[in-house]
Amino acid sequence: MVSWLQLITLSILQGITEWFPVSSSGHLAIFQNFFGFQSLSFDIFLHLASIIAVVFVLKKEIINILNIKDRKNLKYLFLIILGTIPAGIIGLFFKTQIESFFSNLYYLGIFFIISGMLVYSTKFSKTREKEINFVDSLFIGIFQAIAILPGISRSGATISSGIFRGLKREEAVKFSFLLAIPVILGASLLELKDLAFSDISYQMLILSFTITLIVSIFTIKLLLKIVKSDKFYLFGIYNFVIGVLVLLWSFVK
Repeated sequence: MVSWLQLITLSILQGITEWFPVSSSGHLAIFQNFFGFQSLSFDIFLHLASIIAVVFVLKKEIINILNIKDRKNLKYLFLIILGTIPAGIIGLFFKTQIESFFSNLYYLGIFFIISGMLVYSTKFSKTREKEINFVDSLFIGIFQAIAILPGISRSGATISSGIFRGLKREEAVKFSFLLAIPVILGASLLELKDLAFSDISYQMLILSFTITLIVSIFTIKLLLKIVKSDKFYLFGIYNFVIGVLVLLWSFVK
């Protein structure tokens, strides 16, 4: 049974780590190991609050994209759909295998280190300020699918892969955020039935949802400023350090 303090901690953690490229699933797995509380459906429920936050922040862009009378918007919408396919396939057919990694600190540490190397490597990438195309979308989508593994940041993987493809950094962030909406929304709807039968009260769920939503909004706005200042790669160092610490923990636990 999760306590109020644990729930508030996990909610704040999700709001910060979902959008910063430091892996929300990895951090939730670490803290849930520490608390002795494991619930994938609760994790995904918190992700749903994060998605509503990004819809709030990017509402103008989303409304514009949904105007499919404009061929450019229709193409962009198709690119988002295309980019979600790899994660949808992996999540659908490998759900059980992926869930097993959440309780394994050794693999969690390895995935954090991989994520750190990926994010830090953006420091050496050159922006070509090209428009996103079908190959870019599929490439970013594959990285999003890999990031289903706990410890590999979804935002870190998708933003980094967009930068590798030569996208302007602000465009890579925007596409990453928009790409998260259908994937996490779909996963949330599939898991809500399990959450309904959990031992977490509705009062706790409402509070955790609200906290995650508010913290997510502030985090998204802060990340946009960090990306513009070309300091995104520094998150890679954080991921690497966390990965090493988790690995050490796995050996002594």
